[in-house]
Parts: sequence; structure tokens; C-alpha cells
Amino acid sequence: MEKILMSLKEVCEYTGWGETKVREILKRPNSTFTVILGNRLYVNKKKFDEYLDRCAKYHIPV
Repeated sequence: MEKILMSLKEVCEYTGWGETKVREILKRPNSTFTVILGNRLYVNKKKFDEYLDRCAKYHIPV
């Protein structure tokens, strides 16, 4: 069974990016894939993959 939400550390492992960059992306106001539970940041994996695909397709810097 695949997880729907990924933690900050899991996103870092998944993308190979550092924690600072991932936190910056997750805290952007237009981020549709960020889920905040209490003071913790999580990522909706499906929406995050779509975001990465859009960035790659249209050459949008992350």
C-alpha cells in the first residue's frame, strides 16, 4: 500500500533536495500539495508529482 502523504524527510529522500529548499517550496502560498498538520509539513504525493511534471514540461524553475 502506497502512502498518500510524505513527511519533509521523505520528500528530501524522494527528490534529493536539502531540507531548506524543500521547506521553502512547501511554505509557498501557491503550493497546492502542502498539508499542514499542527506545526508539521506534509506533501500530497500525487499533487507533488503533478507539480514536478509541470515544472519539467514547461521548464519552470523549482
